[in-house]
Amino acid sequence: MHNWHGMYSLFSSINANAFLNRILVYAMPGEGMELGERLSVDQAKKKRPAEVIETARTREEPMIGLGVTTAEARTQVSLVALSGVAYPLAGVMPELPPDRLPLLQRTLPTMPIMPVDLFSRGTDLEWDTFKHIGADDYIHNYPEILDLKVNDKSGVYDVVALPNWRSASVTKSVSFSDKLGLSPASSFIAFDFWNQKLLGVFQDRISVEIEGHDTRVVLVHRLLNHPQLIGTSRHITGVYSIEDLAWDNSTGTLRGSSETMPGEAYTLFVYVPEKTSLSKAQASVKGGDAVPVRHERAGNLLSISFDGRRTPEVLQWQLNFPAGATP
Repeated sequence: MHNWHGMYSLFSSINANAFLNRILVYAMPGEGMELGERLSVDQAKKKRPAEVIETARTREEPMIGLGVTTAEARTQVSLVALSGVAYPLAGVMPELPPDRLPLLQRTLPTMPIMPVDLFSRGTDLEWDTFKHIGADDYIHNYPEILDLKVNDKSGVYDVVALPNWRSASVTKSVSFSDKLGLSPASSFIAFDFWNQKLLGVFQDRISVEIEGHDTRVVLVHRLLNHPQLIGTSRHITGVYSIEDLAWDNSTGTLRGSSETMPGEAYTLFVYVPEKTSLSKAQASVKGGDAVPVRHERAGNLLSISFDGRRTPEVLQWQLNFPAGATP
């Protein structure tokens, strides 16, 4: 089925096989991802091939239509990207709405992710049973938390996905020490990737509201005593595009290099402590040509943006924070 119910085959495949990924096989879910917009049965008949409609009709009774909401599309790409399985795109790309393209752009390419959860939860999904019950009544075996441990040039941190498998909004509370294995004595910065928003600094627990069938993705960094990179607009993991990153305490300088996409704006998200302010932001490409930099601060979140270049280039960027400066 080419709708949210149909994607349960995708989730079940990931759930049952991802623990083998990059250890024994390169796992690829058997079902393609349905990222197209929601269509009624009549709308679908005008846009989709007849064989697609017939397949959906025979597998679902009554047929509720095709396509998914933006929240449901976000859940699909988040689970595929953070489990590291191969990206199974379906054949609806020509009709993909423009607002769905960033979901692909920010989760591709697939990263070389090694599974930490080495136990398959399995699935009891059977079409003849499932099609007669609603998604809210189905007993899910799918994970309530996905935790990707990152240790790369972009830093050491966690990328935490919190899916909501039900249609009603829920509030999930996550203990950093109990669920993520982080130190209960440390404070952590939480950055909402999809909303590109700073959630705040938390000691051991965070609570977030999640809309029906949606997934919140939170990057969790240990709080340091200086400005630190907590995410980029390029990739859900925060890893892809960062080629170098360093903090120079003697000069109060955060510097790094990033690979950008042709024609696409690129933004760095930096957490800035209280009583610390940016004095200068500069960037250049190989050869020394300067690149315009825009910056905006909202509370402790500093956004550093660069316009998309015509060709893929590596940006060398540097942010200066004089010691003792006040916002």
